[in-house]
Amino acid sequence: MHLHYIPFEIYLIWFGIVGAAAGSFFHVCVWRVPRDLSTVIPASHCPVCNTHLRWYDNLPLLSYILSGARCRYCGVQIPLRYFLYELVTAGSYMGIFWVYGLSFTTFVYIAVTSVLIIGSGIDLDYEFIPDFLSLPMIPLGVIAAGAAQYTGQLPAILVDNVTEAFIGILVGGGIVWLVRFVGSIIFQQEAMGFGDVKHLAGLGGFLGWDYVLLCFFLASLYASVIGLSLKFSGKMGKYGHLPFIPYLSLGAYSCFLFGKPLLEWYLTPFYAGY
Repeated sequence: MHLHYIPFEIYLIWFGIVGAAAGSFFHVCVWRVPRDLSTVIPASHCPVCNTHLRWYDNLPLLSYILSGARCRYCGVQIPLRYFLYELVTAGSYMGIFWVYGLSFTTFVYIAVTSVLIIGSGIDLDYEFIPDFLSLPMIPLGVIAAGAAQYTGQLPAILVDNVTEAFIGILVGGGIVWLVRFVGSIIFQQEAMGFGDVKHLAGLGGFLGWDYVLLCFFLASLYASVIGLSLKFSGKMGKYGHLPFIPYLSLGAYSCFLFGKPLLEWYLTPFYAGY
């Protein structure tokens, strides 16, 4: 069957299945990488009874539901985070395909989103992001922009030339570094980690200077809402710290899906005056 005759819904389901399977592996990465453990050896097993899991114990989303969220062998409760990683990744992949269809852009954004999910998970658990996740995004963003500029391809439609990618890298890293520098003076402690600087610099190559600013604004907005909610609920102190990588990642994903309409909506009043 020719690819063009395959219904959109079939592709959408396929991306969801692939995303759920990838999410299962991403959770393994989040758990093992900070502990300097291999992500493939040993194979999947129960961390309590160490029983090797069969293939039917590793069906994304389904195994968690069908097993009643418990290990089939020792009955221990399986944390909800296993299911959430699979669900979030599946939804993220489907969202990108829904917007961009079967295109090179889709696969570029899925690759970046995969890095965002792993990096966010590690930052949530350990409050750092490994350099091997954030730093490669800097040259890869430039390469994607170069492909758009010199071949007519659109691997990253928010950035279509190398110059814009370089500017996005500088603006993305620069704005976080500035906030980090000023915040450390005001609060007399590190306001943001240097990992945040490298992370947004890497995203800047894919977003460009305008969308990387939108990304930072959205990330700050998301973090403020969650931070205030935690503060008013008594779950965070006056100067409580929130890992910022997840919010930068959510801001970037928002730009991937809704960046253009959001920016156009925001700038409309300015253009209306001319």
